[in-house]
Parts: sequence; C-alpha cells; structure tokens
Amino acid sequence: MIIVADSGSSKCDWIVYNNKDEQQTIQTIGFNPWHHSEAFIQEHVAAAFSNFSVNEIEAVYFYGSGSSTDERKLMVKNALQNVFTSAAISVSHDLEASAIATCGNKEGLACILGTGSNICHWSGTSIVQHDAFFGLGYILGDEGSGCAMGKQLIRDFLYCKMPEEISLQLIKLGLNKDEIINKVYTQKGANVYLASFTHFIYENKNHSYLQNLINQTFDEFIKSHVLTFSNYTEIPCNFVGSVAYIFQEELKQVADKYKVRIETIIKQPIDNLLNYHLNNK
Repeated sequence: MIIVADSGSSKCDWIVYNNKDEQQTIQTIGFNPWHHSEAFIQEHVAAAFSNFSVNEIEAVYFYGSGSSTDERKLMVKNALQNVFTSAAISVSHDLEASAIATCGNKEGLACILGTGSNICHWSGTSIVQHDAFFGLGYILGDEGSGCAMGKQLIRDFLYCKMPEEISLQLIKLGLNKDEIINKVYTQKGANVYLASFTHFIYENKNHSYLQNLINQTFDEFIKSHVLTFSNYTEIPCNFVGSVAYIFQEELKQVADKYKVRIETIIKQPIDNLLNYHLNNK
C-alpha cells in the first residue's frame, strides 16, 4: 500500500492505494512546517489514520506547502515516520507536485494559485533555478492568491473604499474591525482566514467592484511572476489550485492580455500525482 498526499495551507488531500487497484481518499487540514510543529503534524495525521492499518503502508509521498528547505522537510518526514513506521517517506515541496501534475514530462511553467501562490519553470524532469525568489508567503508575497484577494477586500472594507452594498453584505455576515484584527494579528492561520473570503468574492463576482479586484489580483501575479521568465511566450503556463480553478475565466482573460498561453488548470493535483507514482515505481 502507498499513500500520496498534497498539502496546501488550508487542506491536505490524501490517497491510500493498495495493490488491488483500490483507493481511498481522505482530507485533513493543511500542514505547513513554517506554521505547525512536528508534534502537531504527527498528532493530526495519526488521528486521521487511526482506523487504517498503518503498518501495511509501504511508502508515503508527501508534497506540501512550506516543505522548501531540508530542515522543514525533515520536520514533516519525522512526523510522518512516527505514524507510518514501516514506510519509506518522501517529502517534497507542493510546487513540484503542481509541476508533475500539470506538465508531466514536458517543459512548462507551473503555478499555484490557492490560499497562497508560487511558480516555477519545469524542465520536464525537475525545477529550473530562477534568479528571483518566489513563494515568499502571505506577508511578502502570495500575489494572485486567495489570501491576496481576501487581504485587498478586507483592506477596502476597513478603509471604506468599496461600494456600500458590498460593505453592507459583509457587515450582515458579522464582519467588523475587532474580529478582523483578532483573526489577523492574534491568532494563527491569518493567511487561511484572509483566503476564506474568496467564497464571498466568488458568490458576488458579477459585481463590477469584485470583477476589478479579481482582475487586479491576477494582473499582479502575471506581471510579478510569469513575465519574469524570458521564455514565457514560448512554453505553456499551467495552474493548480482552487483560486485558479474557480476564477479561471478571469485568469484566462488577464493571461491573454499578456500573451501568456494557459494550457492546463486543475483544482488539485492529487490524482495526477498518484498516477505518476504508480507509473514510476
């Protein structure tokens, strides 16, 4: 039996696959070693798999947001090893997962637009080094992400820079300054909280104010990230993530403006990752 996992900051998708072509999918909270301790990850994974015969798991392939350095990967690996004691554990960055899931063995740009954002140039076998540093998180980066959209929405709400009808809708939902400050500055998971407002944006996206917010968010991602690759007009640009998926019409419109050729947009890479590992045992 093997397990393939893809974790963002908000949620983690898991597929448990046995040798009889049977699989089971579960979902947990997302695990990010920059925000969660080794003990926290171990505790929640153990609880999620308490009804499984974990000793029968032969390999775990984990792709996660924040698993970008050897130190952070080791944190996740140790947590998983303490749960799946008989398994070979592999931990990689979620950016590699997006590249494998969308590009496969072809060259292309692979982008993540979910709670956070990231981008890489995939050679067909590995990530090509880039001069700029992307994936800086929600304070310094995450352009184009759900967090970026939510941050702009909340900023406009507090600065009274949005149409009154949108502001009133948010007030009816219970939004107020004290709640925002508490969620953003005194509790963990501020990025997830801010990204949660993409649901409101999507449900009301026909409003011109929100259309403009969405387009500006994607415009910033394209200009700050995609256009920094010298060959961006020559290779396809692919996207993974809930934000790219639900706002794909708006994303394609912005990409067209810059002659960026989008080839693939998928909500989550987990199924493609499983196929990849089954075909590369």
